[in-house]
Amino acid sequence: MTTTSLSPIPRRRFLQTLAAGATLSIPGWSLANSTLYLPDDLPLTPVQTSGPFYPEVTIEKQLHNDTNLVRKLADHEAARGQQIEVSGIVKNQRGGPVSGSVVEVWQACATGRYNHSKDRSKENLLDNNFQFWGRTITGRDGRYSFQTIIPGKYPGRFGRHIHYRIDAEGYRSLTTQCYFDTFGEDNAKDGIYHRLSKQDRRLVTVQVDKSAKKAMKAEARAAAEREIAKKARRPAVWSGTFDVVLAKA
Repeated sequence: MTTTSLSPIPRRRFLQTLAAGATLSIPGWSLANSTLYLPDDLPLTPVQTSGPFYPEVTIEKQLHNDTNLVRKLADHEAARGQQIEVSGIVKNQRGGPVSGSVVEVWQACATGRYNHSKDRSKENLLDNNFQFWGRTITGRDGRYSFQTIIPGKYPGRFGRHIHYRIDAEGYRSLTTQCYFDTFGEDNAKDGIYHRLSKQDRRLVTVQVDKSAKKAMKAEARAAAEREIAKKARRPAVWSGTFDVVLAKA
């Protein structure tokens, strides 16, 4: 008797109709109308240009290169601009976290200037309180987070964007950008953003939460109340999620 092998299994194809009364339990698979299907892969985060201002080698030697781009030191003056915390999960196409991913970001400051020798904008002043570049490594949960500001616009680009590069063992290196839904009109005018498909635009557009961050724990509230006057003079810190899906190498 000849049997047909079911392995390897093509993606997005049903395997076979189960015999009447048969039961089967396979994690991550679904059973509907007595037919077993593989779940669809998550769509890959689209590749986008690194632009002309990818950080120069010397930036890795700078004193400050953590995930807080807003303040170089705790007691330093904050960078100008609307602060935002952008966080997310680096995933594989099955939705699982990719640990050990190197996540790198770079962007313009609030005036639309990059910390790069090729950016010779005379009208855009460099914000020396801004870090411009950051890097982190994801943990077992695949999560990352950066404290930064909404980038300013600069000649040639309308959409306010943050550049990303993600490298992980066993996956293709990804260079992409994220945008912000609150600047929809600017995004629509941006040539690089506009060339993406509708689905890909959704994948790289961060839904911004403009509400203030949740209150601190009870033991910290007293100190927080002393800062109310100061905070009243500052814009609330926005937040947004940008998950990234990598392709296997």
